[in-house]
Amino acid sequence: MSFIIYIFHLSPVAQEETVKFQGEDFHISLRSLNVEVTFRNISAPRSQASDEPLMRGGKAVSERAQLNSGLTHLIIESVREADEGLYTIKDPEDPDYVNKINLIVRDCSNEESVKYGDNYHIPLLDVSPPITLEYRPISVEANLTSKPALVLMTAAKTTRDGYQDRIIVSEKDITLRGVTGADEGSYAVREAKGGITWKMCLNVRGERHHHFLELPLGKRMKINLILSSSLVQLHYTRSSDPAPRTPHLLLDKGNFTSVHLDFEGRISLEGNVFILDKIKPSDAGEFKVTDILGFTVTIVHLELKPFKLEKLYVAIIALLAFVVFLLLACLVSCLFKVRKRAKKNAALEKLGLEVSSKEVGGGNLETSDSGVGFNTALPLDTDTDAADALPDSEAASITAPAEPKPSPLLLLLLRRRLSPRLSEKNYSHCITGCTTPLSPFTFSVSVVFTLQDI
Repeated sequence: MSFIIYIFHLSPVAQEETVKFQGEDFHISLRSLNVEVTFRNISAPRSQASDEPLMRGGKAVSERAQLNSGLTHLIIESVREADEGLYTIKDPEDPDYVNKINLIVRDCSNEESVKYGDNYHIPLLDVSPPITLEYRPISVEANLTSKPALVLMTAAKTTRDGYQDRIIVSEKDITLRGVTGADEGSYAVREAKGGITWKMCLNVRGERHHHFLELPLGKRMKINLILSSSLVQLHYTRSSDPAPRTPHLLLDKGNFTSVHLDFEGRISLEGNVFILDKIKPSDAGEFKVTDILGFTVTIVHLELKPFKLEKLYVAIIALLAFVVFLLLACLVSCLFKVRKRAKKNAALEKLGLEVSSKEVGGGNLETSDSGVGFNTALPLDTDTDAADALPDSEAASITAPAEPKPSPLLLLLLRRRLSPRLSEKNYSHCITGCTTPLSPFTFSVSVVFTLQDI
């Protein structure tokens, strides 16, 4: 049994871990008023690390600590980073009793988001120089300040390697130029006395450089890499690939890869700008730029616009279509009128032929297709067949054929046709008062042409 007790005394004392937000109160439970409470700041250098008494002899001996009204707890009000560390409670009456509490303060109450590549400003309000700038990266618990901070700038204004040209100090603020994803974390300004007067947290947002491009077919796409092309990688994910889509590495530290995605001869670099010429529908997708640590710098989503004519071209085509429609309508109307007139003329010509065939005598006259009458009673006078001369007695007995008279129907048609041009008196004189008789041939021809005019 004594051996087991001896091992128990040699075993390390377990530590309790408590997390408080900056500004909260920290309560330490007291076994009795006889206990002693000490504090060690873990963020202080080891050479300066020592146990600071908070309570002794039943009384609070530090300005930061006070007993509650029930005398059951020791209270640290409004904790800050300076209160972060190890609290040890011991009982002088019981040497075996040791209670250790590790207090962690979440301090990033003042948080700022900055775009990738922009400048980050840390204000210096009521700060007495010389000052020291400390940094805890997010990769080592930026919000949990339990680990020692990195000194970026000493009181002598000596900067850490890699920050020589990036940290600029003025009377109003400290500027960190060209932030990247590796700069995410907490920044603290410490005065010469050792106290932290100002603390801020930085979040670098590469997604703030999030662009959606919609370009027409055949245009050029440009992507600003923000950083030097030798410090970034460009990944491309095609939208047409089946899910899950696999990103392809196009650019690796300034050099194009040998990936075959139909980009040959169309991709190039101009400084820190990536260029893709003559974009195609198959180029649609996501272009993601990351730095050498894998932090996202910028993301570009490429989409193609549907083919669309310019408004001027649309207006010209619409006007031409309207003119063609009017011309076509005029052509159809003209064809209809010409066809109607042709039918009317054919009907009138047929009527004229019928009238002329009835008025001309049918004994010795024959009517041709044109309505002209021919006298077939006389024989043809040819060299081989000459007609015999008639005796004078027979010639005297032959009388001239009766002069043909126009029919009432023909007179009515002529009157309707000529009524707008001639008065009724002149028209009657022209029809009945002519002294020259009309031969059958002349009369037939007159009827035909008159009917055609109608």
